[in-house]
Amino acid sequence: MGIPQADLARRTGLSTKHINQIVQGSAVLTPETALLLERAVGIPASLWNQMEAAWRTHVSRAESREALSSQLDWLKRFSLTELVKRGILPTKECTVDNLERLLTFFGVADPEVAESVWRGYRTAFRRSTVLRPDDYATAVWLRQAEIEARELICAPFDRTALLDLLPRLRALTIEEPVVWRAEITRLCAQAGVAVVLVPAPPNSRVSGVTRWLTPEKVGVALSDRFKKDDHFWFTLFHELGHVLLHGKRLTFIDDTRRDSDTTPEGDRSEAEADAFAADTLIPPEHAAAYRRLAQRPTPFTKIESFARQAGIAPGIVVGRLQYDRALDWTHGNKLKLTIEITPTGDLKAD
Repeated sequence: MGIPQADLARRTGLSTKHINQIVQGSAVLTPETALLLERAVGIPASLWNQMEAAWRTHVSRAESREALSSQLDWLKRFSLTELVKRGILPTKECTVDNLERLLTFFGVADPEVAESVWRGYRTAFRRSTVLRPDDYATAVWLRQAEIEARELICAPFDRTALLDLLPRLRALTIEEPVVWRAEITRLCAQAGVAVVLVPAPPNSRVSGVTRWLTPEKVGVALSDRFKKDDHFWFTLFHELGHVLLHGKRLTFIDDTRRDSDTTPEGDRSEAEADAFAADTLIPPEHAAAYRRLAQRPTPFTKIESFARQAGIAPGIVVGRLQYDRALDWTHGNKLKLTIEITPTGDLKAD
């Protein structure tokens, strides 16, 4: 507009030094100054405020990216190939852009905050102040599960409704996966439980997680860690055991590492959830018949006959016999169904 800085200073009542600092970008253009400029040059204060906010955001972003450039080694702790495969990152490049994308995915400000959040989770991240390589893979899986569970529409949590659902869920074990995949999610949502299926990441031994998302909604995520239907169903009822038996305050992350660093309270909770799953799949009314089967489980037709009588998949019976050491781990596996969770959460089975 051809107005010298000294003239603008007189028009606004500000000092020439202040006007110069605003022009150079070193002084903040406050809402009060924006009003003075509106009167002096006719440009709305709202526009000045918008430009100032955009500029300060630009400056802060540049400073933040500069700080993140020194933290790129954190990005290397993840499998970049897996992050691209899961659609979390567009490329495998170790760049500030990708680091920002990963932080946005986790919903955290910086890597230090991310690891602090993870250590607050139940079991898997409370063993040590130093995270192991597979803990980073597990963190990705947990975050994907959380995002998907939050998106599911569920009724408010109803403990009685969930208890009533258990026989129907158990009966699904003999159905085709294409049937029970959708039914598990639909039925559990009616009781306030958001069940999601997320493929297990490489280098992670996580099989399931239970986490209360709100006081009225609990998320349960299942992986395909073992690729077999007996493990899948046991994990489902194990997680539902956590929902029904334990408080809303804790997150239960279940993996195959039950080592000495696990807290005693965690051991009790896991043992209780294991017992709940075992008793739900083979309830007390079939316990006597199961004990007779365990004494002599072969030929395998006896296993299939018991499974029909109990109304569960034969692979589940094989898994229980193997766990109880009544059957060798290499025997009876043809009765199990092999399953795989696709990146979209669907199931492939044979």
